[in-house]
Amino acid sequence: MVSHSTPTHPIAAELLDRIAQLRTDADLMDDYARRLLATAAALSGRVAAPEWSRPTLARQAAACRTTARQLRLAAETLLSQSGPRRSRPRRRPAVPAALPPTDRT
Repeated sequence: MVSHSTPTHPIAAELLDRIAQLRTDADLMDDYARRLLATAAALSGRVAAPEWSRPTLARQAAACRTTARQLRLAAETLLSQSGPRRSRPRRRPAVPAALPPTDRT
């Protein structure tokens, strides 16, 4: 029996695919938000539309936009962390300031 182990670190192509999928999902969520707002606008002024429908659709659209922002942030974070490790520039040790001489006699 042959078993396959999952690598602990995804290879670069897998990371790029994941980043692309996150961005695609973000675009979909933005599209859903636009559709929800268009539906709310279409219901405006319709007597048969329940009072709660427009505010509910607006809240759902806001949630979709928030999710889209979070997905884009996740994609950008993953992209920035998947690059080559950059070493931080070293700081020079602080040099103590020279105190002026005191006139103690």
